[in-house]
Amino acid sequence: MNGTAVPDEAYYSGNSMRGIFVPGEKLRLADETPFEQLRAGDVAVNFGRMPYIVHRVVGIRDGVAVTMGDNNDRPDAWPLNPSTPFRIVTGVFSADGTVRPVAGGEAGMRQFRSQQRKRKTRRIAGCLVRPLRPLKILRLPARRETRFRDGTVQWSFAGIPVAARGPSGRTMYLHWSKRLFFRVPEREDGKNGKDRISGSSET
Repeated sequence: MNGTAVPDEAYYSGNSMRGIFVPGEKLRLADETPFEQLRAGDVAVNFGRMPYIVHRVVGIRDGVAVTMGDNNDRPDAWPLNPSTPFRIVTGVFSADGTVRPVAGGEAGMRQFRSQQRKRKTRRIAGCLVRPLRPLKILRLPARRETRFRDGTVQWSFAGIPVAARGPSGRTMYLHWSKRLFFRVPEREDGKNGKDRISGSSET
């Protein structure tokens, strides 16, 4: 790295790594790692972008590490290079103080491929659900809110997480079936943004 000061902690937000992280979770970061020790499959925080990006390294070639969100459909436009300030994510802090490990290397790549298969399945499911949207008045209202420090709001019904809306205003259902049976409050401006099923390409 180029000597740029790198924060000692980071919090996850967005949808691109959902399934690995939950918005608002605090990430455990490894000590400074030489660029040469990065592996395909490692999850890294790119502090060279603001807001910073938490994505997975999916390939290393020509002196750069290509990153991509597990739920995204294309690599990032800003790969890591030896001068990029970054940290590898090794775990997630749970509410009780324990740490959930985050897979890296080949295990991380297997996780990435699994998430990509799920993303494609969700996209197909979304196409099947879309014609049923006129029936939304029959869906159950999910009104219980959980707010995260990044501005994300998550709604649940009887303790079951249903959907989340990020700072961009985009509403994302956590599973395609939940869009069939539940509905969430509209935004204050009367719009729900662009509804999506979990796995959207929002960073």
